[in-house]
Amino acid sequence: MMNIFSPTKIEFLCFLLILTRVSGVLVTAPILASRNIPPKAKIGLAFFTSLILFPFIGTPEIPEQLIHYALLIGKELLVGLTIGYIANLMFIGILIAAKVIDFQMGFAIANVVDPLTNVQVSVTGQFQYILAMLFFLIINGHHHLFSALARSFEVVPLTTFEISPHLIGNINQLFSETFVIGIKIGAPVMGALLMASLILGIIARTMPQMNVFIVGIPLKIGVGFAILIITLPFFFLFLNRIIQTIPLEILNAIR
Repeated sequence: MMNIFSPTKIEFLCFLLILTRVSGVLVTAPILASRNIPPKAKIGLAFFTSLILFPFIGTPEIPEQLIHYALLIGKELLVGLTIGYIANLMFIGILIAAKVIDFQMGFAIANVVDPLTNVQVSVTGQFQYILAMLFFLIINGHHHLFSALARSFEVVPLTTFEISPHLIGNINQLFSETFVIGIKIGAPVMGALLMASLILGIIARTMPQMNVFIVGIPLKIGVGFAILIITLPFFFLFLNRIIQTIPLEILNAIR
C-alpha cells in the first residue's frame, strides 16, 4: 500500500521513533538517569543524540493509523528502557554486595537515602556506588553505552522489535548474573567477616568472662574496612572487565 505521508512527514515520524528509544535509555541508564541531572539537560542530550543518529538510520515504513504508530512508539520506548536497565544491572550488583557486607559489619541500621537512585542504601553501598560511577566515567563507560545504543539500530531496526522468549530468557540470565557480580565483589569482605565471627565464637567458648559482643563490633568494623581498602585495586579491575562487556550484553539481550 502506498504511504499517504509526505517524505518530510515520514522523516519527522522516524525521528520521533529514534528520539523515543534514546529517551528510554536516558531514563534507566546509570548516571544519566540520575535526578541530579536537570531534566532540560536530559531532553537536550536525547534530542541532539537522536539528531546525530538520524542520518545513519534507514527510514522504515510508517503506518498510517495513529494507534499503530503509538504501538511503535511503545516498542521503541521498551527497547530504550531495556538497554539502559541492562547497563544499570552492574550497579545493582554492587548494591547487593554492599547490603550483605554492611549487615555483617553492623552498619545495616545506618542506611541512608541515595539521591541518585532515591532508595535506601547502606554506607558501604554508597561508598562503592560512587566509586563505581566515577570509574565508569573515567574509563569512558558512557561511550560504551552510547556505542551500544547506536549499534542497537542495526541489531533491532526501527519498528521491528518483538518480545520473544529469547529476550525474556536473556534478561533472566542477566538477573542471575547480577547476584553473581554481587557475590564476587563482596566475597573477600564476607569471607573475612565470617572468619572473624568464627574466631569470636571460639573465644566466647574458651573465655566466657570476656564480653565478646562489645569486642566483636569494633573488630568486625575494622576487619571489614581493612579488607575493603586492600581489595580496592581488584574491585576496579573487576569493574573494568564488566564495563567492557556492557555493549555485548546489551546487544545479545535485545537481538
